[in-house]
Amino acid sequence: MDWDIDVAGTSKVLTDTQTAAEPFNKLSKDYGDKLTNLITPLKYDAFAVVAVAIGEYAQHWQPTIEAAAKQVGSSLTGASNAVKAYMNGQHDMVLNAQQAAGRGEIPKPPGSTRPTGGNRAE
Repeated sequence: MDWDIDVAGTSKVLTDTQTAAEPFNKLSKDYGDKLTNLITPLKYDAFAVVAVAIGEYAQHWQPTIEAAAKQVGSSLTGASNAVKAYMNGQHDMVLNAQQAAGRGEIPKPPGSTRPTGGNRAE
């Protein structure tokens, strides 16, 4: 598998996505309070059926909204961690190459294999 990640571009996308998700994240936390505030003035008999409907709506969608907010956060964290791991791997490869060069080792080109057969120079 060939990896070539545009780290700056990926970081920008993650930052932009996190910024765009902030209102949703806040909504997922304030969802119950906002609906409770909406239901409170509807305590009169004429609006009782509306209050019950809003309460049932809130109960039905609350787990879905919370799960979606958690998934967005987990996805952003996972993508960020993957980019960091990629960058750490790049750093480790550079460090290994420098150490090998210091020992006078010549690395094999990527994808090369040692030839097999009866007539080869060693």
